[in-house]
Amino acid sequence: MSWVTDRIDQAGRVPRLSDVVEQAGKGFGFRGLSRRAISAALRRHPYYHLSSHQVKGPRRLGRHRPIVCNQLGVLHADIAFYSKRREFETPKTFQSGFLIAKDVLSRFVYFVILRGNRTAKEMERAFRVLLQQHEEAFGSDGHKIVSISFDKEPSVMSHRVQSFFRDHFISFHGFEMSDSKSKMAENVIRLLRTTLARLMAAKPPSERKWWHHIGEGIASLNSLPIEIDGQRFHRWTPADVNKRTLSSFLRVLHRKVPVFYFAQFEIAPQLVKFKYSVGSVVRPKLLATSSALIGTKRSEENLKKDRFRIEELVPYVARNYSVGRAYRCVNLRTRQSEVFDEWDLAVSN
Repeated sequence: MSWVTDRIDQAGRVPRLSDVVEQAGKGFGFRGLSRRAISAALRRHPYYHLSSHQVKGPRRLGRHRPIVCNQLGVLHADIAFYSKRREFETPKTFQSGFLIAKDVLSRFVYFVILRGNRTAKEMERAFRVLLQQHEEAFGSDGHKIVSISFDKEPSVMSHRVQSFFRDHFISFHGFEMSDSKSKMAENVIRLLRTTLARLMAAKPPSERKWWHHIGEGIASLNSLPIEIDGQRFHRWTPADVNKRTLSSFLRVLHRKVPVFYFAQFEIAPQLVKFKYSVGSVVRPKLLATSSALIGTKRSEENLKKDRFRIEELVPYVARNYSVGRAYRCVNLRTRQSEVFDEWDLAVSN
């Protein structure tokens, strides 16, 4: 590593991994040192640390932690946008996008078009309309919305909106990292875009205005049979799951997708072999934390600059019934806590 530093500082040459491996074997006689060990050391070098190429763990398919919830009224929410089209210009009234939310258990979808801007006042209005939609769908004596998860949108984090949540006895959870943000809402945005594209495909270009058809798209999603992990619930649609049918739906869910039953239970950390230990200092990979399309270039930075200390080992039952490994970490700068999967972390220098 001293040779690497000298090459960059004195000669202005940036060695590749293959160059360091060759120099270690021929120049210094470390023939017994593996390429993997050299690569690990190079990743911790201060000049290479943040820019080293990072990938998530191989064979991750099916190894994610399922989002488990046994009560209705727990929503994941986000703001979605439609870009301007060549066929028409989106009026400024609709350029702020729309609020969309999805019930974690029933998959019921809510939406409210944002008008003009995304100020705290407008977001409060949107959430008020969302509660009205909920009451129209399930009745005044139906289940209540008890929790909303959202990324840390400034208008949603405002005192006005947070007071609105407290007044309606709704708990709020703000996501910090994009990989852990409201996955349910992100997924329904993709489904809604696909649904609207198909609804508008048969219409002339002048009529392909998303704000005219979004209600129809939402109604379509809420009336289709629920599908979870490839299992189709033929007799259940999101609109059919309410507080009176909840227990019946859970029995069907746990029978068709047993992992949602087993994932409720904790696993003893001492029975699982973890890559890192409590107290280790790590950095999250930008693949896990950044969804920015512009600004940060992955060829320049691949790790988040903030360092985290591992506070707790969190084993869990993954989608394929294997044991997943996650870590509850605290940001050494902001002191905020976050949970990362093992493949989302790299050891810090």
